[in-house]
Amino acid sequence: MDTTTVSTITTSSENIMEILAIVIGPIIAVLISVWLQRRHQKRDGKLSVFYTLMAYRKSYPPAKDLVKALNLIDVVYADEAKITQLWHRYYDLLCETGARRELREHAYLELLSAIAIHLGFRKLQQTDIDKFYTPQAHVDATESDFELDKELIRVLKNTARFALEPIKPELPKKDE
Repeated sequence: MDTTTVSTITTSSENIMEILAIVIGPIIAVLISVWLQRRHQKRDGKLSVFYTLMAYRKSYPPAKDLVKALNLIDVVYADEAKITQLWHRYYDLLCETGARRELREHAYLELLSAIAIHLGFRKLQQTDIDKFYTPQAHVDATESDFELDKELIRVLKNTARFALEPIKPELPKKDE
């Protein structure tokens, strides 16, 4: 083989490598970008569920957002057997009518603690998770709303109908 043939083979293989780099490079970049985006979306979903569970952890009655977040655990944490197992245990306690409140609260703390560890909140302890601030004004407003609703329902149940009688205005008497 002479140097011209070797040079031609080298040049053509360099051209092929350049073409492959031009074609394959962007495809690989897009695939990596899509993979990273999916990974971030998964983490964002996990964080969203965790933040909601933390925000409403001791609210009573349970907020609708809390219930939605609990119902998303099987989907969002499907790849985490320990978390889904703790969620199922907590769910069973929620559905059990005679379950002690302490057992439910402990199961919920374990669930939140496992999620926190999974998400990298290693310094967040169960004692921190168990702390929850509710201003007395919120408690008073909730109790007042409850009492008002209860009284309104009592009145409505015990009233067959509302009788409305037109009020006749009194005309001034004419002096004779």
